[in-house]
Amino acid sequence: MAQTFYIPPDRLRDAARQLCLASGSPEAEAGLLAERLVKANLAGHDSHGIIRLAMYMQWMRDGIFQPGQTPRIVTDNGATCLISGNRGYGQVAAEFAMGVAIDRARQHGIAGVGVTDLSHIGRLADYAITAARASMVGMIFTATGGKSVLVAPAGGRTRRMSTNPMAVGLPSDRDFPIVFDMATSAYAEGKFRVMQDGGFSSPEGLLIDPQGKPTTDPEDFFNGGAILPAGGRNGYKGYLLNFMVEVLAGLLTGGGYLGKVEDPLFNNCTMMIVIDVTRFRELAVFKEELEDLIGYMKDSPAQQGDEVLYPGELEARRETERLRTGIPLAGKTVENLQAELDRHGVGIQLAALAQAAPAATAS
Repeated sequence: MAQTFYIPPDRLRDAARQLCLASGSPEAEAGLLAERLVKANLAGHDSHGIIRLAMYMQWMRDGIFQPGQTPRIVTDNGATCLISGNRGYGQVAAEFAMGVAIDRARQHGIAGVGVTDLSHIGRLADYAITAARASMVGMIFTATGGKSVLVAPAGGRTRRMSTNPMAVGLPSDRDFPIVFDMATSAYAEGKFRVMQDGGFSSPEGLLIDPQGKPTTDPEDFFNGGAILPAGGRNGYKGYLLNFMVEVLAGLLTGGGYLGKVEDPLFNNCTMMIVIDVTRFRELAVFKEELEDLIGYMKDSPAQQGDEVLYPGELEARRETERLRTGIPLAGKTVENLQAELDRHGVGIQLAALAQAAPAATAS
């Protein structure tokens, strides 16, 4: 099995921040990127964590986006507007867009904000949580401008769709928010990248190889196979969700959609819908009833060896655990990130930051 390094979150965050600074990001941007990437790792979503940073550096060299860009409002209709990220970091543009969406929802009760011309925006839950912390319901739908064709439609055996994630966050008084964030494919693409780096097989029912046959080898996917829709071989509902996200995030924002052009530029075009709870209910009553609903669900007798969790509870537990054990990174991920630190003259040796593996996983 490939080597795993357990790196303290604060040390990893500092390494990411320094790399972003060294590659041209201003201080605020570098801090936001480092915080969001490490936060994804803490939540257990390694597919959207620090593994992405080496990819971002390559994208900059390829001219796909540039650091230090300022988002701007292109079309403004009050409760709705369209924002351009000016081909900058997706996290910066999406964070700006969510701030606008929250402000407009306060004014109008509900707001729809599209953001386009931006790179990878990271974990969608971050933006849904921002809305929830502002006592709003936040809904996020994200496509790729027609670029990342990775997923087979239900009944198909070739790539036709992206992973098209969506997220929803709800306001509550819990320390950890009520939020879900899911790809409408069986798994996000980055999860197979994590498996590839770590030398792991995929669970069954998620992938097909280039000939359309079931496979558990992530290499088959990266060699031209496809991810199945959410639900795997019974993924018709996942396909329907994927299709609608493509329309909301790709067509409605004008960011591009699958099949429009042969080789489009990657564009994490996104639609954000934010609702002010107080326009419908008293906030305290809403939160109280939400707790009642959670309690009702969790009171269900569990299946053997299982447990009922509220949306976001698993991530909360993972964060608590990883703050203690450190963030596990495959040796290949560390190697790729170290190459970028060296390239940009950042004098940090990631392997030297690693702490001992937790007892349960020590060899």
